[in-house]
Amino acid sequence: MSDQQPSGDQVAEEQLDVDETENAGVLDLAGAVRPVGTEGWPEGYIYGATRYADVILKQSFPDRFEDLIKALTDFTPTLDELRAGGGGRTVFVKRFDDSLADMKSPDGEKVWGKQNVTIDKVVSLDGTEMVRARTRGHEIDMFGKGTLEEPIPGIAVEMEWNNKDPFYDRDLINFQALHHEGAIAIGVIVTRGPKLQELIGSTIRSKDGGYKYGQSTTHWSKLIPKVNLGGGGECPLLLVGIEPERIEGVDLAWQVFAKLEGAKTFRENWRDEYTAWRGDAEVVYKVMIAEAEDLMPPVKEAKVTD
Repeated sequence: MSDQQPSGDQVAEEQLDVDETENAGVLDLAGAVRPVGTEGWPEGYIYGATRYADVILKQSFPDRFEDLIKALTDFTPTLDELRAGGGGRTVFVKRFDDSLADMKSPDGEKVWGKQNVTIDKVVSLDGTEMVRARTRGHEIDMFGKGTLEEPIPGIAVEMEWNNKDPFYDRDLINFQALHHEGAIAIGVIVTRGPKLQELIGSTIRSKDGGYKYGQSTTHWSKLIPKVNLGGGGECPLLLVGIEPERIEGVDLAWQVFAKLEGAKTFRENWRDEYTAWRGDAEVVYKVMIAEAEDLMPPVKEAKVTD
C-alpha cells in the first residue's frame, strides 16, 4: 500500500502548488495556502495554512491546539464506514465532533460545542440608540472557546466530508464574517485529502452502482483553489486533508485500485497482445473490471441523524 503513496513532502508540494522555480518573481499572496510550519501534527493527513494559522493556534491557543491534535490522532474511520456512509450525518463525522465536544477544561467545564453566533450592531447619536441591526446567525459545527475567561475569539472547526463543494463557500464566508467581527481567531476545515480522494473516488460505489465520492463533492483539490482565490478573506485558515493512512481496513481499497489500474493499463496497450478490441481484448478488459468490482461491491447506505 505504501508503495503507491508519495511522501508527505511530495504531496504538500504538489497539492499546495509550492514551486519556487515556476513562481519565481511572482508576488506571493498573503492568503495563499502553504504547508504548516509547526510540528506535532499527527500523521495520515495533509496540512495547509494561511496567514500563519497553525502558529497562531499553537502559540496563542495552546489548549485548543492540544484538543485538535487529540481529536485528529484518535480519528480512525473504517473502510466499511466509508462504504456505508449515506446522507445525513455520517457516523465518523459525528464521532469526530463528539470527540471535541467531550473535551473539558481542567475544572471540568465544557469548551467545545455547536454554536450559533449572532452579531448585533448599534448606531447611536450622543449616546441615544438610533438603529440596531441584527445580522443573521452564523452556525458553527464545533466552536472552541479561546479560554474560559475570554471565550471570544475562539476556534471554528468544520468537517466537510462528502457535501457538494459549495459548502466550502458557506464555511469560508462564515469564517470571514466571524473573524472580521472578532468572534473567531482561526477557521479550521477538515476534509478528504488528495490521495484518499484518488483512492476511494474510483473504488467505492453507491448502492445504485455509481461512485459515492465524485469530483464535484468536498475534497482537498476543490478546497485549495477556493482559498487561494481569496475564500475566507483575512481569516487565518488551517486546512486538514484526511489521507488513506487514517482509514482502518484500507488495504482492500488499494487492492481494488491496483486491479482497476491494471485494467486501465491493459486497455491502453491492448494492441500489444490482441489484433481486435471487440470480441477479444474487450472481453478480457471487462473480466478485469468485474474482478475488481467484485472485491468491493456496493453496500447498503446507513443514515445517522442528530
